[in-house]
Amino acid sequence: MINDFLKSVSQFSDPRFRKVVWIGVAGALATIVGLWMLIGFGLNSVTFFADGGWMETAADWLLGVGLAFLVLLMFPAATVLISSLLLDQIADAVEDKYYPALPDTRPQPITEALISGLKFALTALALNILILPLLLAGPVYIIAFYAMNGYLLSREYFELVAARRYDVHTVNAIRKSRQMKLWFAGIGLTFLMTVPLVNLVAPIIATAFMVHYSVRLGAFENRTTA
Repeated sequence: MINDFLKSVSQFSDPRFRKVVWIGVAGALATIVGLWMLIGFGLNSVTFFADGGWMETAADWLLGVGLAFLVLLMFPAATVLISSLLLDQIADAVEDKYYPALPDTRPQPITEALISGLKFALTALALNILILPLLLAGPVYIIAFYAMNGYLLSREYFELVAARRYDVHTVNAIRKSRQMKLWFAGIGLTFLMTVPLVNLVAPIIATAFMVHYSVRLGAFENRTTA
């Protein structure tokens, strides 16, 4: 598993890896700057105190600082979201370099990918909300967070790389036959997603890692393409 991770990180010298990183960062910057300007224009058009003066100036400064803080919070999420739309290119780069003998990929229906992504997002959101009360239990929340998200992330990234070749039913069958090993890998991916700065490229590392890990688990062997 560690070797799979190291190979994933080492491939950031690949132009296709760097392209996805830069598109993610540039896209996030453009989106956030645009939102910042739009919100800032709206706030400047609003007067909070009729008599103006120092209270109006103070309000403008506080809102400006709050907006800047909001932008900082949104930047990692926006970068991850945009780069996540290009993860097929990461899987292609890994397979071209390390596994050229793998079966050909299949044309994946857009509706299939959208439904899968939406189901994952809603499930992850609902489950993470459900375990929030465990914050009162301290360490129990941390254990639940990593255990649950380890399962979710291992499932999401495995399905991402496996669905390039197999239909939904085949992907589910392969995943269930290797569920425990994938879950342990998912816990590591969850940790990766929580490390500041590293989380900006975590989806790229996770995709590359899952290609290596899935091949090593024999997930693509002795099966026909869908």
